[in-house]
Amino acid sequence: MMSYLEMERLLEEMIEEKKYADVLEYVDIMMKETSDRKMLALLLYERGKAQYFSGDYRGAMESIEKAHSLIDDMEDSEFKYGILFHIAAMYTVTGDFDSAESMYHVILEKLPEENHFHLSALHNLGEMQKKRGDMEGAMKYLKECYEKSVKYGDNFLAAYSAENLAEIYAGMEDKEESIKWLETALPLSRKAGDSRLVPMIELTLKMLNGEDPDKVLERAEEIKKMGADHAHDMADMFYTFSNLLPDERARIYLKEAVLIYSETGDGYMEKKSIEKLEEMR
Repeated sequence: MMSYLEMERLLEEMIEEKKYADVLEYVDIMMKETSDRKMLALLLYERGKAQYFSGDYRGAMESIEKAHSLIDDMEDSEFKYGILFHIAAMYTVTGDFDSAESMYHVILEKLPEENHFHLSALHNLGEMQKKRGDMEGAMKYLKECYEKSVKYGDNFLAAYSAENLAEIYAGMEDKEESIKWLETALPLSRKAGDSRLVPMIELTLKMLNGEDPDKVLERAEEIKKMGADHAHDMADMFYTFSNLLPDERARIYLKEAVLIYSETGDGYMEKKSIEKLEEMR
């Protein structure tokens, strides 16, 4: 049988490709072939994730809870808290922030601060507080994640924490701080080799620094061709940072965000963008 890491990579790739039925079939076969509790916990977690994204929410939570029960009394190890981190992330997706938060704090307590899951827990706690509307709490966790990630050389998390801070300052209409954090995130994301974040930050900086909207949207078309996820992320950037621009320019980018959200099937954000456009009239 594959190692835990190989199994995780295989199933995550299948989920990214939206092959949910294939994941469920493969997991059922593998669960019959092993009695290893670690492997079973991993398989149950991946099954729950595939079930959730295929619309079987009840089945997903049953699988996630079974995975949690399997690791609950395991001896402390990075594997145990890695699975707990993934389970917490799934609880965040489902909107159960209280359960997720308690799990993230266990990870912070049990793993050393240089550990990737410790740093990731700080980042996710920051994002969670942002979703809750607690911007002070969000900034606290994200700045701690940024500082520790820089200290321990995790360019990926340092870049994402900086980009999240830029979004928060954009929401507060603090253009100077927002640009500062974007400019901080850009070289870090380049070092991390992040093909998603680099073009988004470059485009956003061009937008905020007053480049001709036609040129920005021309580049946006190129990014959209990289895939639906890139297109959606770009729409998020247009939505988030447009409130730092004069209304006539903000409207241009919000209209583009509406189109992208419509194309990617995000009705909630499409509606929010339309509402924001109407507020400018």
